[in-house]
Order: sequence, then structure tokens, then C-alpha cells
Amino acid sequence: MSTASALASPSVASPTVAPAEAARLVERGEAFIVDLREPDEHRREHVAGAALFPSSVFSVSGFPSPDRVRQTLVMCRSGSRARKVAEALWAAGRTDVRVIEGGIVGWFKAGLPAERNASAPLPLMRQVMITVGAMLLGLTALAVFVSPWFLAAIGAVAAGLLFAGLTGICALATMLSKMPWNRAPLASAPKACAPSGGACCN
Repeated sequence: MSTASALASPSVASPTVAPAEAARLVERGEAFIVDLREPDEHRREHVAGAALFPSSVFSVSGFPSPDRVRQTLVMCRSGSRARKVAEALWAAGRTDVRVIEGGIVGWFKAGLPAERNASAPLPLMRQVMITVGAMLLGLTALAVFVSPWFLAAIGAVAAGLLFAGLTGICALATMLSKMPWNRAPLASAPKACAPSGGACCN
């Protein structure tokens, strides 16, 4: 980002903003929202008009450019991912970025409107947790009622979780992402791109 761009962007008094105030700023045309969640999360529920820019592919240089008149409000599920992204942008000199407190969870708690698609698949990580939980319950029952050798399978599942946590590579998530219900077109989730006036990116 150039110095001129940074100077042209609106400065903010606070690094965070309450959901209700964020909604007012957007309605008045003084801010726009960047959704940092993943496409599967966005597809299930999102704030109308929010630009999708998943934190998993975040880079300071690829992030939407500062807007000359609007603040950039970042949102994730509960606020932790948004805070990390915002801190990286602040360190790079961005003065227009604020974090929506509580993420989309806080948005819903404030009673603010959002678009929901109840028929969309659960977010991928929730699918992983449900699958792993079911596997562990099943293997535990088999170890108790059939043979203690099934404890080895429980250990293998635990090792897989440890590997995924250490490397960020989850074979189960990759497999589930290829399932038919997860390969449907993201009709309600646009490509990772900023709203008009910002740089296309995610």
C-alpha cells in the first residue's frame, strides 16, 4: 500500500466497533464489511453486501485497498481471526481498519439482519468434529464390548488429530470437502473480492 493511499483512507478513533454501530456506518455509506470467514461459513450465513476475503489466504498486499471515504470493518465468526488480520494491517500502516466486536455471533446477538441458508451444509470444521466424534464413540463402544484391540484405532484417530493440528493438513477435511453436498455451487457466496472501490483480491 502506498503512503498516498494510507493518507487518503479515513482514520478511525477506535480499533473496534460494536455491531449496531457497524450496521449504522454501513447504512450511511461510511463503511463496508469484509467477511474473513471461509466460503462454507459464508454460504450458510452472512451479512448482506459483505465482501468475502477468507483469512486462510490473507496477505497484506492482497487485501482490499483503503477506500477514500469509507472505513473497512473486518468480521469473522467471533472476532479472533478478524483481530489477527487487523493487527497485521495496522502494523502495515492501515488506519481505516476496525474489528466488528464479537464477529457474526455478536451481530446476531445484537438482533441485526443477515442472510441465512439453512439448507447449506454445515461449515467444514463442524463436519470434521462431528465425524471424528462419531468415530471415537463407535471405536470406544467396540473396544468395550468387542475387543480392546480397537483402542489402537482410537490412538490412530488421536494421532491424526495431532498431525492435523501441528501441520495444518487434515486428510479428513480434504475428503469431506470432496463430498457431493460440499461441492455444490456457492450460490450465496461471491468470489473473494472487495466491493466496488476496493481492490479485487481473500
